[in-house]
Amino acid sequence: MGKSPFIMFLVIAIILSPIVLMIQNNFVYSDSPFLTPQYSSVRVDQILVKDFNYSSNDNIYIIASGNYSQILDKLNNSLHYLSPDSKLITPYEYLKMFNETLQNYSKPLIEEIYNKILPLHYLYGNLTFEKLIILSNFTYFMYQLNVSYGIPQGKFNSSSTQAVLFKQIFFAQPGSLLEKARNASLYVFRDPFILLFSFMNYSNTSLAYRTIMNFSNYSYLIYLLTGKSIPEVALENPYVYSEKLVYSKVNTSGLSISNFHKGDQWLFIVQVPSNESLQNIENFISSINYTVTGHLPVYADSASTTESDLRVIDIVTILLVAILLSVLIRALVPIILLIISAVIGLEIAYTALYISTFLGYSIYYISGLVIPPIVFGITIDYSVLFLYRYFEEVSKGSTFPLDKAYRNARRAILFSGLSIGLGFLSFLISPSPLLKNIGIALVIASLSALIPSILFMKSSLSVVSIKYLKFPRKQLPSSIDIRQQYLSKVSRKSINYRYIVLASMILIAIFSYFVFIHGSTNGDISEIVSPNSKVLVGEKELNNFFNYSVDYVIIRGNPNQSYSQIYSLSKYVIDKGGFVIGPAGIGRTLLNTTTELTNFFFAGNYTLVEIYISSPVFSNQAINFTENLIKMGYLVGGANAERVDIIDNTVSIYYSFVLPVTILIITLYLGLVLGSIIVPIRLSLTLLLSSLFGVALLHIIFGSVYWLSPLIVFAIMYSLGIDYDMFIIVRILEEEGNEEERIVKSVESTGLAVTAAGLILAGAFMSLVVSNMRFLQEIGLAVGLTILFDTFIVRPILVPAVMSILKKYNWWPKTKTKS
Repeated sequence: MGKSPFIMFLVIAIILSPIVLMIQNNFVYSDSPFLTPQYSSVRVDQILVKDFNYSSNDNIYIIASGNYSQILDKLNNSLHYLSPDSKLITPYEYLKMFNETLQNYSKPLIEEIYNKILPLHYLYGNLTFEKLIILSNFTYFMYQLNVSYGIPQGKFNSSSTQAVLFKQIFFAQPGSLLEKARNASLYVFRDPFILLFSFMNYSNTSLAYRTIMNFSNYSYLIYLLTGKSIPEVALENPYVYSEKLVYSKVNTSGLSISNFHKGDQWLFIVQVPSNESLQNIENFISSINYTVTGHLPVYADSASTTESDLRVIDIVTILLVAILLSVLIRALVPIILLIISAVIGLEIAYTALYISTFLGYSIYYISGLVIPPIVFGITIDYSVLFLYRYFEEVSKGSTFPLDKAYRNARRAILFSGLSIGLGFLSFLISPSPLLKNIGIALVIASLSALIPSILFMKSSLSVVSIKYLKFPRKQLPSSIDIRQQYLSKVSRKSINYRYIVLASMILIAIFSYFVFIHGSTNGDISEIVSPNSKVLVGEKELNNFFNYSVDYVIIRGNPNQSYSQIYSLSKYVIDKGGFVIGPAGIGRTLLNTTTELTNFFFAGNYTLVEIYISSPVFSNQAINFTENLIKMGYLVGGANAERVDIIDNTVSIYYSFVLPVTILIITLYLGLVLGSIIVPIRLSLTLLLSSLFGVALLHIIFGSVYWLSPLIVFAIMYSLGIDYDMFIIVRILEEEGNEEERIVKSVESTGLAVTAAGLILAGAFMSLVVSNMRFLQEIGLAVGLTILFDTFIVRPILVPAVMSILKKYNWWPKTKTKS
């Protein structure tokens, strides 16, 4: 073959290395790129912008200690790190803005109360004027009293028109004597002051005069006339009274300067566009050196943690893999070639990802982080398979050992690689934007391993002499060692005790499934940042300050028709310690009936209710509260709702669509290639066992785990786990003898490659444990232990036991054929 291909690969490795070093700059940490109108939270945001003229902004919360003026100056001086649209809001400005908002929404309530009091105010004015008229012509008033209370008792008689009319009305009415007298008097004389007297006190002129002269309780008189109890101050100045009444009720959110100032600590808020650059936020945070938290600072901190973790993970992966290779192969040059092969695979994968960004692809940071262990593991797995095939052919004295090893290894590698790629294909056809994104990275990672493991290994082995491959040993690394004796012994034992093995594994599967369905997951920000993160410190400290996050609830239709529903929602929020701004409530004040305020929150056939949750954004309490609102059937928007939508939608689609389709694709593909229905079904079931075992371990070790961790374990095991089984199956097809002997021989002959590959892949994932992010620690440990379980328990013990039970039916409907 010559040296040219080998040199070409080395040149490519050098050329592509800068992309690997800078790829992290292209990672996306926010969920925003994956939020589409299929999510209700996105539809709510669109309604807010279109119908209610809301702007799309996020808040950065800054907790600073020291002198107020100095803090303010420092923050203003650092604002240039953020976009020009960013705005610093001081504690006093926020309180002013908030109170003005409440006051603006209070105006319709004030007008409504004022309009109700206004007729009584006019009545009050008329009564004060009437009092003056009475005092100026008191003789006539005494005449009214005599007619009103004297005639009914027969103590006064008059033939005046008014007296005659009074008698007609009096005798025509039902009721008590006093009621009939007063009603008839009001009808004839229309003087409310008559009501201050009765049959017992009407005839004493001096008493009557003093009563009128000293009278001031107009509220009482108006109550007698209208049945409405109104304080005097409301009658005198109804608008001022209405203002005070409304403000005293609606300004009960509990917000005051104490929500922004504790001891020498101050809480400031910086409002930024929702698409603010995370690098800008990181620069801003670094420049002020205060405690910062919020929606975007969480992602910025996660980006910073990921950047430092990625360097450490790559180094640890290489070191760990090198140590494992040293133990397994114990020859320097093959180890170097294997590591170079893995590095080339990683460079190809990251280059492909980088190129895809020009086609609109966003590299989700999780997609970028899982690539190194996958590529390192798969590439070295395949390369080890090729290498051992080559060593085996050389040891047998084959003519053209490299060509023969290349043909045999290439078939197994391509077969396995395509199986893995197809396993990840279900992600690409998923309706979940996030799963599609991760799927693209997984497919690229799996396919990137094929080029170096086949072509680079062939080109390198063609130019490296056998004597160098031995160094420092005197002989080539043997394809037969003590591990094969162990695997042969174990596989024979498992065949002898096949039913006990099968029963034991079924029990493990049942236990694992029980743990899986009862295990809890979370979307806690502590999973995606360092445990010592200032963002976490800020979230805890924020509980002592203004610790509210906002949900926006949209209800279709006219609020007058759905008022009872709006009222119930508002009451629910207030009862839970939050407050609302909406048709049925302002602050913590509930409005029992529709008011003039109702229409202020109605636009485009939608009603808006702003809900202030008494927990910081992304906190477990805020997420749970928002999730409850969604379960109650409301359309909810805001950062919390977006988070809930992403998590619920992704998890639901994975288990209801992606995982079943993955199993179906792998089963159909292997069935077509192998001509067997049983082998693919058996393989899928054993992969399910390994995956369930891994997720069960995840919950047992960590308790509540990050919501993506179980999905990643399933995804990786259901694709990468195909490798080792297929190595065994392909070898069985090459072996002669009865079914059980072929099974034992295949486990024995592939044992070295399978165990080496399993240890290396497990080691590659275990490197994630050194991360500062608990989420990556969960994935690394769970996948690593699951691969070891699959490598040393499922493949050498369970697979031989099951295949020995099935015997010739393994290959049904075909019989086994030699490839």
